Amino acid sequence: MAASAGSGSGRPLMAACLGLASPGHARAASEPTPTSAAIRTPDFDESVRWYRDTLGFRLIGSQSLVPGRKAVLEKSGFLLEINETDHVLPQDPDATAAVRATGAPVISLIVPDVDKEVARLSEMGVDILQPPEDQLEDSYRVAQIRDNGRHRIELREPLDDPARFNPMGR
Repeated sequence: MAASAGSGSGRPLMAACLGLASPGHARAASEPTPTSAAIRTPDFDESVRWYRDTLGFRLIGSQSLVPGRKAVLEKSGFLLEINETDHVLPQDPDATAAVRATGAPVISLIVPDVDKEVARLSEMGVDILQPPEDQLEDSYRVAQIRDNGRHRIELREPLDDPARFNPMGR
């Protein structure tokens, strides 16, 4: 599921959510393949722009519904649905920021070099919530960023033998 990230580095950026296989990794026919994720945001237009311009997704459709607008973006066969909501979710009363990131990542993106991707995104002004570090017994290099609103995104680089690659990190 490789696709150009549009970062100028020429390196592929792949979307992974709940078990995406690495390029060239054979999958059993019975293994589930992730195909989509959905987020809700009051900043609909800005969110669509952010995922398109910052992470390289392409808009494949948008529609207006009674409760709000919906857009579907695609990257390497992975679909991201962005749903407009008319209110901001309740904030933690102790929060100092106007918008708080989710507590856990909503999307995990497999990247070939976490450090380079974090540097590129940092130069673009993207919030880096967790700098790159090795995790899961040094099997992955992981960082976390925040999208244009409250959604936490994990960037993950497999460091282990690709034959043992499991995007779930288990």
